[in-house]
Amino acid sequence: MTEGIKKQYIADVRVMNYLLQAISNDIYNLVDTCKSAKEMWERIKRLMHGSEITTHVRHSRLMDKFDKFTAKEGESLDSVHERLTTLVNIMDRNNVRPIPVAINTKFLNCLQPEWSKCVTMVRYNQTRSAVSCNVLYDQLVQFKPHVLSSRAKKAAKNYDPSNLIAHSNASSSDSHANSSYSPPPYYVTHPPSVVDYDDE
Repeated sequence: MTEGIKKQYIADVRVMNYLLQAISNDIYNLVDTCKSAKEMWERIKRLMHGSEITTHVRHSRLMDKFDKFTAKEGESLDSVHERLTTLVNIMDRNNVRPIPVAINTKFLNCLQPEWSKCVTMVRYNQTRSAVSCNVLYDQLVQFKPHVLSSRAKKAAKNYDPSNLIAHSNASSSDSHANSSYSPPPYYVTHPPSVVDYDDE
């Protein structure tokens, strides 16, 4: 073995050892049979980042998730912000970076309708390209008490106790008309607009 080949072999072994120390066990098991550092590096790169095709598919899926991102029915501002921030962080880790204006627009447009006045005020006071989604969230959090009180007023306005009295009178008149008939159980139902605010 010549001196040059011997130095190359030692350098190759050293690089392979460094690579093996830096990877997780599941990847180690897939690359420990490689004969050279270059072969090992190519295999690690493919396993860690995927091929060009898988990278393209991952990019497409993440952009699709971002495009289809919406707030769920009754979802709080905190939850929407957390889900969007998590998605943007995953996209950033995978080198998929939508422009900040798109992130801000997505965040403001997908909020529940009761936030529309607050969103308008925030948009009027800021140029969305100059601030991050987190700054917009911090500005909107200041309006949270107003949104919750307006939501409670709306729910109280839609709640009609006369429906309960009418239902009670109808079931009691039916029970007197037929003494052998037992009335169905009575359950209090609330209109769908009544929301439990303890969850927020």
